[in-house]
Amino acid sequence: MVEFLSDLLTLHFAYAFGIVILGGLMHGYTGWGGGMVMMPLMTLIFSPVEALALICIGGLLLSVQLYPAAMRMANWHDMRALYLAIMIATPIGSGLLLYQDPTTVRKVIGIFIIIAALLIMSGWQYRGKRGITAASFFGGISGLINGFAGVGGSALVIYVIAYPDSARVQRANIVIGAGLTILLITGTLAVTGAIGWDIFVKGILLAPGQMLGGWIGAKIFNLAPQEMFKKFTLVAIVVLGASIVIL
Repeated sequence: MVEFLSDLLTLHFAYAFGIVILGGLMHGYTGWGGGMVMMPLMTLIFSPVEALALICIGGLLLSVQLYPAAMRMANWHDMRALYLAIMIATPIGSGLLLYQDPTTVRKVIGIFIIIAALLIMSGWQYRGKRGITAASFFGGISGLINGFAGVGGSALVIYVIAYPDSARVQRANIVIGAGLTILLITGTLAVTGAIGWDIFVKGILLAPGQMLGGWIGAKIFNLAPQEMFKKFTLVAIVVLGASIVIL
């Protein structure tokens, strides 16, 4: 017990608290980007499995904050297949994570973020058909990458913003998808025993920072011009991709 408490009274834990505030801020504003902020930085302190578990514990509580409004506003009809694919693919990704070398996982995280950044920097946007096949593809990719590395939000976002919905509806669609992913990852890690008592307690102690950041981010979204949403979301992927390359 004494050793556990001493682990909390360190600069590393303070650093982690700062990371989750930034991640919560991004998640609260965009509805999705928290993992791309937190996961690369948290794996500098914790193992990939522990980092993902800690992020998801706070992410669950943050999703509780964001879900009520999102559920009323989401485009459930068009997003149903996307969410179903996420439900199937996410546990598979999390299962794969448990059997990989941490160094390999860190490299994979960097590669995923770089690919997402290059796609956005090229100006590419999905303009293909929208329907069950496309939704299943993007939902499956997002679920696998999120379950494995916690940074698959870009696949979800690319598909959602291809719909001509308002910024508020797009954000609600993303919040639902991101929250569903977080729930599935947490459940998979808990069932497989990857989330022990010490990780659970650390996650609960970090959660207020993530929730505070999320609350601030949601307030900023309500105050900032809605036309800024899509631009901010796309630029965020580029900035985060560049930052992990530098790190």
